[in-house]
Amino acid sequence: MKINKHKIIGLIFWIAHVTHGQFFYTDYQIGEEWLKTNAGNFNAYSDTSSLWHNYLVEKGQMGDNQLFGIFVHLNNRNKTKSIYQRSDLIGDGLLTNYQYKSDKIELVNSMFFTDKRYNAERGFVRTIKDVTIYTNLAYIKFFNKINDINIETIIGRNFLEISPGTENKLLLSNYSRPFDQFSIIAKSSAWRGLFSVIQLDTINQSNRNLYLHALSYNQEKFSITIGEAILDTGLGKSISLNYLNPFHLWSWENISGGDKGVNGFLFLGFTWFPLNTTRLYGELLIDDINFHKKNAFYLNRYGYLIGFHKTGYPMKSSNFKFELTSIMHQVYQSYHITHTYTHRGFPIGHFLGNDFINFKLFYSQLFNKGKLRPFVEVSYLEDGHNGLDTPFDNPYENYNGIVVDYEPPGHPTRPITKFYEFDFGFEMKIFFQTYLTVSGQLQSKSLTDDSINNYGMKIRFWSYLDLKEFSRFYN
Repeated sequence: MKINKHKIIGLIFWIAHVTHGQFFYTDYQIGEEWLKTNAGNFNAYSDTSSLWHNYLVEKGQMGDNQLFGIFVHLNNRNKTKSIYQRSDLIGDGLLTNYQYKSDKIELVNSMFFTDKRYNAERGFVRTIKDVTIYTNLAYIKFFNKINDINIETIIGRNFLEISPGTENKLLLSNYSRPFDQFSIIAKSSAWRGLFSVIQLDTINQSNRNLYLHALSYNQEKFSITIGEAILDTGLGKSISLNYLNPFHLWSWENISGGDKGVNGFLFLGFTWFPLNTTRLYGELLIDDINFHKKNAFYLNRYGYLIGFHKTGYPMKSSNFKFELTSIMHQVYQSYHITHTYTHRGFPIGHFLGNDFINFKLFYSQLFNKGKLRPFVEVSYLEDGHNGLDTPFDNPYENYNGIVVDYEPPGHPTRPITKFYEFDFGFEMKIFFQTYLTVSGQLQSKSLTDDSINNYGMKIRFWSYLDLKEFSRFYN
């Protein structure tokens, strides 16, 4: 394999001081999912003797740690389409993190610096003396309790979690840059409510605001979430008080604001533990909602995700996961370009956008008391001809008006490009909270009779320097 030296090396240095919190953009979610599934309920940390629990502790995700961190990433820029790691989302440069958390308040600030503009595509504003700087995360979170209800209030720029999926989330994912938001989360023993207003980037001089309502019911082994999202846009558009009512559901139909209307989404998600070590989960998204108008110029468009997660087989620390995702053409889109479900050009929902079917398998295993974690991920993707980067067509109308008997194209739309992708490697703990990850990528891309093979390699170096651990070692 020939490697272009001018393209192979990218460096990402992450330096952080983290107090009572997490070091961002790690793959610690793998450990949390394993603990939940292996316990057969949402009490993720019940088995403190497991290797995966120790894995989280060692990575600084649990316990009272004082950490400094650095991350170095070298790669030959492999072009895998359906497989990525969260650490690949930030470009080459320097990322600083600071987090403080107490019982009542949490403060976070994260800044990104780079000398090349294209590395800051998720947050570029301007370059000052050949240095591009933007604020990646910056928020304040308040914790309060009224009787038996715990309330979190978030003000600032942060990610937001709603759906039960892992990285493949339909309504709201972590693939775009973090959201400037005002959010309220209320939790009781069985219920969780979310209300959020998010300011998105401006498109065609139109201001864009995203409103979210979600309600979850949680038992020990089962959880279900219903929600809606409303994307409202317009020239000089300000926040609409109509949508700020957290108890007002079905908002787009009852209110519908702006000259261009709104783009509304309905969402349903569930998680079920039928047995210990087994988890089933799924999501359903409905876009361009039409349940009542026979002659409407828009149709119901769907996306769904089904997942199966199995832990502890064939070995005690085994971790196996399968996901099937299907999203139709025109989901996340509307007849007005400002309604496209993106933020700074990146999908807000599923990272692949729309018009595809994706089968994905993931397996990882802990060896040597959790110090070695080999992994493999396999993906098969049928990618349709359309997507978020193609204009939204309006085939429901012709010169005579609305075509009532219009039949949408097949799914995915032709011509279809097929991707077979593999990512395999290992993560190794080499010193205290210091890790080396080496992985190789294979991709076979085919369209009709043509086929292209692509190979890649990535090396990641993680170091979480625990001051307490070093003190005990040297003393």
